[in-house]
Amino acid sequence: KPFDDVRVRKALVMAIDRWGGSQGLSKISTLREVGGVIRPGSPYATPEEELVKLPGFSKDIKAAREEAKRLLKEAGVPDLKFTLWNRNLAMPYTPAGVFLIDQWRQIGVTVEHKQSDTGAYLAAMNAGNHEVAIDFSNLFMDDSSLALTKYLSLDRSPENRSRSKDPELDRLYDEHMRERDPEKRKALIRAFEKRLFEQAYQQPLLWWHR
Repeated sequence: KPFDDVRVRKALVMAIDRWGGSQGLSKISTLREVGGVIRPGSPYATPEEELVKLPGFSKDIKAAREEAKRLLKEAGVPDLKFTLWNRNLAMPYTPAGVFLIDQWRQIGVTVEHKQSDTGAYLAAMNAGNHEVAIDFSNLFMDDSSLALTKYLSLDRSPENRSRSKDPELDRLYDEHMRERDPEKRKALIRAFEKRLFEQAYQQPLLWWHR
């Protein structure tokens, strides 16, 4: 608690101005494009006109933050406080953490930034000893069967460090794996992404370039 409440999780993703953040962070870090679960510009990536309809990607950040405040108040935690777990690597983790703390401050959330060596960080993440954390996903190819595994239920994917369990996401993934028609496969990926972001278990911040 309170992160077992979808309203709390959703408020946190809705408070983040990814579009404005990408402009500023791209000048000082390796953080770049706004995108969903598939790399922006790749064949199965969600187009911007569809992405902006999903929680956490609205370009009307003022309205999104007002809704985020409402959700926190409705969930009984208008003055939410938590620790953000992060790696102590300067790029891109430190600027990402500082950015997120500022974004959440604007909806009344107080965050302590805890940065640790990679070993301690991974041990805490793998054990689930964190409230909110910055994780990473290094993909070596634009393959949805690879990209979506991080978001499957924990019992199917240890890489899911949010530790969520969602049979609907698992079902959509399996169905998309069997689908050979590219357009139908895209539709299943979109459905997977919509479900994931509406439940707000975890969500890409910005795609980055090494």
